[in-house]
Amino acid sequence: MTNIQLPDVGTTEALVTQLKASLPDFGRIVDRYGHAAPALRQLGLVHWENGRFDAAARAFTSALSLATEDPDLWRDLASVYSALDQDEQALAAIRVSLELAPDNAQSWQTLASVADRLDDAETAEGAYRRVIDLNPKAAAAHLGLGLLLFRRKSYEAALAAVRASVDLDYVNGLAHFALGHLSFIALDFASCARAFDEAARLTLPLDAPSRQKRARAITFQAMIEGRVQEALQEYSGIAGDDREDLDVIARDAFSVLSASGHLEAAAEIGRMRLAEKPDDPVRRYLLDAVVGRTMAAAPTEYIEQYFDQFAPQFDSKLLGTLQYDAPSQMAKLVAGHRDRFNRMLDLGCGTGLAAEELMRFGSTLIGVDLSSGMLAEAAKRGGYAELVKSEAVAYLQTTQDRFDLIFAADSLIYFGDLGPLLRAAAGAMVQGGLLALSIEVAEGQSFTLRPSGRFAHSLEHLKTAATDFVILESVESHIRLEAGRPVPGLYVILERH
Repeated sequence: MTNIQLPDVGTTEALVTQLKASLPDFGRIVDRYGHAAPALRQLGLVHWENGRFDAAARAFTSALSLATEDPDLWRDLASVYSALDQDEQALAAIRVSLELAPDNAQSWQTLASVADRLDDAETAEGAYRRVIDLNPKAAAAHLGLGLLLFRRKSYEAALAAVRASVDLDYVNGLAHFALGHLSFIALDFASCARAFDEAARLTLPLDAPSRQKRARAITFQAMIEGRVQEALQEYSGIAGDDREDLDVIARDAFSVLSASGHLEAAAEIGRMRLAEKPDDPVRRYLLDAVVGRTMAAAPTEYIEQYFDQFAPQFDSKLLGTLQYDAPSQMAKLVAGHRDRFNRMLDLGCGTGLAAEELMRFGSTLIGVDLSSGMLAEAAKRGGYAELVKSEAVAYLQTTQDRFDLIFAADSLIYFGDLGPLLRAAAGAMVQGGLLALSIEVAEGQSFTLRPSGRFAHSLEHLKTAATDFVILESVESHIRLEAGRPVPGLYVILERH
């Protein structure tokens, strides 16, 4: 059944004779059951409980040589192999146990733990879910599943699993610790602070990043409750030696509260920050977005300054925290229509995330962006024949190039009315060229400026603005995460008339 080597029966019988002579209790267990396997198992469990894992493994394999069809022994052996960091052997042993007893929740839990250690997320998730099916009150399985989903950035499902674990086993400090982090991501700041406090009370000391997160949660919750000034004044006392720069706290509070819909508190913070730097285009524009001022596009000075500041950490933020993969998704759609282009434009190229995806379609790729900081990062990444610092519409209107592919991933979100941009794009393209773009989806017939500072567009507005194009394909997707929640969007492929 497995490549695990068990001793031959003769060797085990000799061991049993030796143990009966040296350990009276062992002999009594053999006599009670009329068989040596239970006594060997008991001996293995004693070794295991006292940290003698090698001795425990020998006892369990000896017992199995006499009782190869005992699923509990195979599970015990799997657990001790796991303790010895022999995960492949642990996996083999627990699979035998499950072949013999497929409905044993404890064995599925062991499989989940072993698979989790081996980074086999698919097997681990399936095993955790099987445990829960068999025993809905298995707190450890709910927690294990929650932590696995947490690592996979499936935050909503992870939060539900961890909450279930806490409800079933309230005194588990690790569960409260995970709940604190997940509640923060879910912007449930009151629950975050309570969970961290419970974790600490249950003797799981918080590390510095968690203490900082707790202080932020208390501060942000006070702001949501309308005590913005008081919250900022009290922050240093709450955070103590873990305190961060107060301007960073105010900046991040503005971002988080605006993204989560607490616009009144965000606006108060935004006005405070703008009063400190009244000429700052980033602070002014983002406040305008939060209070709902109408505008046709994001100001160029905002885009330039914001992305110059953001460029060094742009990739890690977008790819890691926000789970952004528009270039890859859009390139797959493009490939479904054409596989070769003579001249390509990456419009709003940013740090060049699309370059690798686009290079397979041709060798001539030009990148355009308004931010010199982003262009510097794109130059490091490589893949571009030319990088140009320019506003998008201005470049399209003046370039002498004629492109057969314009690729605009996450660029249209800084334009309101798409008409001028799409007319300029049409003028810079050859007939039959493709335009690939992404938009955040707005309800209704038009477009709207969101508190995030990004514009969302309806498909109807895109159709109205794209008079020089025919839409070949549009695919609904989640563009990124915003405040821990998916942002609905569209990937669209258009063809120039």
